[in-house]
Amino acid sequence: MDNGVSSYLRFLNGDNDSFVELVKEYGDGLILFLNSIIRDIHIAEEAANDTLMKLYIKKPQFKSEYSFKTWLYTIGRNVALNYLKKLKRHKYTPLEDFSYFSDNIDLESEYIQDEENLLIHQCIKALNKDYAQVLFLIYFENLSHTEVAKVMNKSQRQITQLLYCAKEALKVEMGRRGNNGQI
Repeated sequence: MDNGVSSYLRFLNGDNDSFVELVKEYGDGLILFLNSIIRDIHIAEEAANDTLMKLYIKKPQFKSEYSFKTWLYTIGRNVALNYLKKLKRHKYTPLEDFSYFSDNIDLESEYIQDEENLLIHQCIKALNKDYAQVLFLIYFENLSHTEVAKVMNKSQRQITQLLYCAKEALKVEMGRRGNNGQI
């Protein structure tokens, strides 16, 4: 799909079906990335929808300096940070606290099929937000250090240091969970 660029350009030229391709290709990954920032899958879904609606309605021009995914995730990160600002202003109780509201379908479980990846994702979720973001973007979304720096609004040196610290923290968390038998 030419990394999403061709679909987005077709969408800008009036082909609405190509936008559906973008949603199918990038929607789940965007939700999981935004969840690493917001830490609530339901709000992350809303933020991802808002990000995609921004593209659909405002039709911003794609800047080809980075990949389409990097550009999309940068927009999504900004939307997620706005959500966090709103949540700080209002008292918020996650929907997971009300088990009778929770969906029967768990997006994370569908997206992460095998147990080892599920354990890794759960350990990553336990880390601080910057660690979770850098690990997710590099290892699950396969973005380069340069692209991650752009998405996270940091320098490449900061990303290198952050990645090192994140991997160390992940080792500790996985060891802790492995020893306790928690998944």
